[in-house]
Amino acid sequence: MQRILLFCARIVTWLFYRVDGVGAAPATGPVLLLPNHPNALLDPAVVWACAGRDVRFLAKSTLFRTAFRPFLTGAGAIPVYRPVDPGVDPSRNNEMFAAVAAALAAGEAVCLFPEGTSHSSGRLEPLRTGAARIALSAQAAGVAVSLVPVGLNFDRKTAFRSRAIVVFGQPFGCADLVAAWREDPASGVRALTDRIARSMRLLLVEADPDADAAMVKRVDRLYAAARGVSRDPAERVARRRVIAKGIERLRAADPARYEAAALELRRYDQRLRRFGIRDRHLDWDVSTGAAARFIARELLLALVLGPLAIAGLVLFAAPYYATDAFTRRFGRIPDVHATAKLFVGALCYVIWLLMLGAAMWWAAGANAALAGLALLPLVAVLSLFAIERETAVFDAARAWLVLRGVGDRTRARLLRQRSEMAALLDDIYRWITEAKTSETPAPSAARTPC
Repeated sequence: MQRILLFCARIVTWLFYRVDGVGAAPATGPVLLLPNHPNALLDPAVVWACAGRDVRFLAKSTLFRTAFRPFLTGAGAIPVYRPVDPGVDPSRNNEMFAAVAAALAAGEAVCLFPEGTSHSSGRLEPLRTGAARIALSAQAAGVAVSLVPVGLNFDRKTAFRSRAIVVFGQPFGCADLVAAWREDPASGVRALTDRIARSMRLLLVEADPDADAAMVKRVDRLYAAARGVSRDPAERVARRRVIAKGIERLRAADPARYEAAALELRRYDQRLRRFGIRDRHLDWDVSTGAAARFIARELLLALVLGPLAIAGLVLFAAPYYATDAFTRRFGRIPDVHATAKLFVGALCYVIWLLMLGAAMWWAAGANAALAGLALLPLVAVLSLFAIERETAVFDAARAWLVLRGVGDRTRARLLRQRSEMAALLDDIYRWITEAKTSETPAPSAARTPC
């Protein structure tokens, strides 16, 4: 059962998000995985899919009273009895600690979310002490447990096929805190909890989802295009962390300068939208011959991918839009929106497939219906990627045509403006890395602000 559920977790993660993974959990030995928790029930699926080994999860006990119980039991999940849950006896957490200790002693990997609950604050919430207590108890019992922080960074966590970066940090231990913990348990637990929080923060882009998160991603794309920096996901997370900190500090140190920077960025984006291009398109230098070869190749591929994409749109538009319509009511609860979309979508697609199967049975008989039901999920997946590829090809061809008509002066002006904004980002970066006190003045805005 566990292998089947792991396969399902990988399929769900692979379909719902475009995941960039950085690192993995240690392949063997007792491990405590410690991810942030921005996305309800999808977070365990993403961690499990990317960990590279079997993982057991801690789950709130109330979930074991629902239809999820068979899946939780099959996955080897361990119930947590939270005082905040109605009708729960917190004293039963002794059973949880015993089960986790046994799993770690057996060399298994256990995952728990130290924040205790999912949220959409855009920041690491204060950690509960359970992870530290588990790790110190295991270490004191002679189990050399490795603590591995995990950063889950979603570009748009509620959006289907949006990008996610999953970062597994360097393992660390707690053997040096065991003696102090034995003398003063509260102090030892507090010290390890603080260590866990620091290690987790190094893997997260912390930004207010309503005020800063979109700007952080936008500035990163601009900077990456202007400087030609690596697109490695680990470097992207590190870069965005610096950008988020720079935005926050600039707004606090000089709100007027921050507003001027944001205004200039909006004006730059308006110019790009007017021409229908993006940052990366400004650097293109594609000859007519190269463009012709690209078009010829893609036209040949379109003979196969085009009909597949159209078939996907025709066959599966109804459940896709039905899922969107049914899950809009969860829009005010973003940390459960993606989970709701997943389960509602699965139900909508199953019903739709059964309806298509019934139609094929009526039109062509039982054998045709069974064959169709076997092939339709494959068609759905293949058409999804065909649609994505053909959309990207169309976008590239349109951008090339637009750039040919924009004119060299306009293009040079946009490149110059982008370069000036990237230069200011360099100043902000130096300001953050070299200055350590809040009294340090904000960087000069002599250049065009970003």
